[in-house]
Amino acid sequence: MKSITLFLFALIAIIAIVNGQSPNIVPLPQSLNYGSTSVSVNPAAFKIATTSSSTLLGVAIKRYQGLFFLFDGAVQTAPALTLNVQVASDNEDLYLGVDESYTIVANTGSLTLSANTVFGAMRGLETFAQLISYDPIGNAYSIPYTPIKIVDSPRFPWRGFMVDSARHFLPKNFILHIIDALGFNKFNVLHWHLVDAVSFSVQSTTYPNLTKAAYFPTAIYTHDDIEEVVAYAKTYGIRVIPEFDIPGHTGSWGVGYPELLASCPNYAANVNNLALNPSLPYTYNFLQNLFAEMTTVFPDEYFHVGGDEVVFGCWQEDPSIVQWMNNNNFNLVDVEQYFEDQLDTILGTLNRTKLMWNDPFQNGVNIKPGTLIQIWDSYSIVQQIVDAGFKALVSTTWYLDKQDPANNIHYEWQDTWRDFYAADPYNNITTNQDNIIGGEACMWAEQVHQLNWDVRVWPRSIAIAERLWSDQSVNNPVTALPRIEQYTCLLGNRGVASGPLMPDFCYMSNDFSGPLVKAIDPLPKHLIKKILGKN
Repeated sequence: MKSITLFLFALIAIIAIVNGQSPNIVPLPQSLNYGSTSVSVNPAAFKIATTSSSTLLGVAIKRYQGLFFLFDGAVQTAPALTLNVQVASDNEDLYLGVDESYTIVANTGSLTLSANTVFGAMRGLETFAQLISYDPIGNAYSIPYTPIKIVDSPRFPWRGFMVDSARHFLPKNFILHIIDALGFNKFNVLHWHLVDAVSFSVQSTTYPNLTKAAYFPTAIYTHDDIEEVVAYAKTYGIRVIPEFDIPGHTGSWGVGYPELLASCPNYAANVNNLALNPSLPYTYNFLQNLFAEMTTVFPDEYFHVGGDEVVFGCWQEDPSIVQWMNNNNFNLVDVEQYFEDQLDTILGTLNRTKLMWNDPFQNGVNIKPGTLIQIWDSYSIVQQIVDAGFKALVSTTWYLDKQDPANNIHYEWQDTWRDFYAADPYNNITTNQDNIIGGEACMWAEQVHQLNWDVRVWPRSIAIAERLWSDQSVNNPVTALPRIEQYTCLLGNRGVASGPLMPDFCYMSNDFSGPLVKAIDPLPKHLIKKILGKN
């Protein structure tokens, strides 16, 4: 029998839903003031107006014009209303730290969304969508709790989500679906783990044999696919960061180019043990050329090069590497140092900033200043990294493939959302907190593909989204649960298969037929090129 504690937890949340007297918004804004008046909304006479000429904002407005009203045939007797969207700048440059703040003022006859940037306006459109309420009994829309004033901005500038399409290939259209869900939750980085030991699915015109390691001839992301993903993500204010994990996890690279790999037959039974050969100039020339090609389709400043779980025994078994080490009086840390130094040079020539997992730092490698370090396996090392002056991303407590993310197995697996909600990036960090610029949820995909992705990720990642956006004081799971429960129903009606966290009823549109496998609002090719500046 379940504990009385769990029962009371759910009961409190249900009471909060039934008696809730405030707007339901996820993530919770920094400042929310509201009244008690309800404004009727006629969906047929509702407009979103702006004087902005931004292409990105135009796409977002068109998208949300449809998302505001998900149920057809609603009562249409209310007066016309217009949401006026005002942006101070139409600049469409998307980068770490871009202003995402916005203000919403909703009165009986006036609806205004103002922001400094088009990306702040996008965040505001999502919040405004959650202010609109649908009554299925009366078949009518309204904006309750007016007058409303929201002043909002994110707590962290980097709110990332790692998508692993190496362990299981995810079709491009499903990647776009993932972007929809990330945008709804105000994530702003898609960390794309593209290749690993088991597969290499990214087209390269420079080294075409790399995709000999794709799972299937059509399980490949072409340059056009990548450009579409990058452009579509930008219409949500989401940056796309590629990860090419090296020098470990590179067995797939050797399928088409075996000369890249160290020779370690006693380790080869597990493809994850194989590593690039660090002693060959050919290796670095290869990486220079490949990464130069990849930066033409991935425009972001940051480039993730992995660095985790290198099996040093593989290097030690290769006679040529051992000889090279002896000639240079290198130990294994020196070898890793040499490899990372070459990467720094390569990325420097490409005007990219290195993003890496924490392993080299732990191993004693001298990391180049300015490198961004992502912590995956040891929360205790976060303090050391920020005290050493490095900017950091926290992921170690947000591994969605685990059913015990905090060494706490719940009776109900979905309740791991509470562990994610409690995992603040600042937990136990006593100095240099400002060096933590955010975090990332990680969905490793050994047992995940497009058929079960949504139910693994949502609603648990809603908790992570709120932790990265809302104020640090917003940390009570009892008050968060009813908001998340209502929001997961909204996601469901938008085509994201986000499951419930407790017994309730989610009113679904009659034409809902399950999770989408395509983008809500796909972009035509000419618009993709325009967004990417490649006309």
